[in-house]
Amino acid sequence: MRRTGWFALLGGADPLRGETRGVETRLLKMTGGVVLFVAPRPMLPLVEAWREIFHTHGARQTAVLALSRREQAMDTRIAGQVAEAPLVLLVDEEGERLLELITGTRLVNALAQVHLRGGVVAAALEASPLLGSAVPAGAEDAAAVRYGLGLLPGLAVQGGFEAAGAFHRLSEVVIGRPDLLGLGLERGSAVLVGPRGRAEVVAGRVALLDASEVRQGPAAVHGLRVDVLATPARFEVPLLPQ
Repeated sequence: MRRTGWFALLGGADPLRGETRGVETRLLKMTGGVVLFVAPRPMLPLVEAWREIFHTHGARQTAVLALSRREQAMDTRIAGQVAEAPLVLLVDEEGERLLELITGTRLVNALAQVHLRGGVVAAALEASPLLGSAVPAGAEDAAAVRYGLGLLPGLAVQGGFEAAGAFHRLSEVVIGRPDLLGLGLERGSAVLVGPRGRAEVVAGRVALLDASEVRQGPAAVHGLRVDVLATPARFEVPLLPQ
């Protein structure tokens, strides 16, 4: 059986303060020290600084793809370059911005190819929730959901899970879509999802929300399972909605 690669989801830690150093070092060892950053153009100053930090951690080669329009993500040549990268790191502080640039493009197909070829597709800051099928959004009293990239189709991912309203938003999503597993990423956390959906918490703490056995009444929700996991806990990620 062909061995696929990995997905890495990083919580909202600050890479310029060294808060992601342990995860960065691990990813570089897994991929031979070569990384391609993919980010909206407004993120370029942060990405260039982060790129230099990667070199201090042992990166042999780094490159940046700064996107300003969807046409770039549809370009066959650019998609081919992305597909050949051992490690692709998606970065955005506003997830909707990156989502609008790459959803339904050749670049997303290229990310899937990176994974199929045994590489790593990583996402940081507000880009991490985009890897799942559903992205919780909205305010605490007006929870909403938008589609993600679907690279991890059995997941709904919520970043900043320690913040007010985050639990409400993620729980609303999984109760409405009990086929999805909810993954809440606290600041400083990181999850590595390997072949066959075997996942490991490699930094910090995360929450798993499972609504597959939920029973709803007129004024109550029963059976929502919530697990809180810390390093080095392991769990299973559904590769497809159940």
